[in-house]
Amino acid sequence: MRSSFVFTIVAPEGAWHAHFNLEPGRCYGPSEVPVNHGAAALRSPHTLRVEAATLPSEEEFRELAARAATRTADPSPDPLRQLLNLLIPF
Repeated sequence: MRSSFVFTIVAPEGAWHAHFNLEPGRCYGPSEVPVNHGAAALRSPHTLRVEAATLPSEEEFRELAARAATRTADPSPDPLRQLLNLLIPF
């Protein structure tokens, strides 16, 4: 079952957004990250928003977003791993 996930990094000069339709257990790579640049926030029931002093490069954003999506798609039954994924999303 797919679920919606939005990863956003916001800084004074703008924002990067990535929207995923996650597949359980899938590993996402930087080349699979759909990148949007701008102030308009994407909406999803599951959103991770990071506030930064400066925006990362697009390449760095893609790497962070791919890691966050992979961890969010991990359907680990281990409650400690689930908690760790929530506390350290990427």
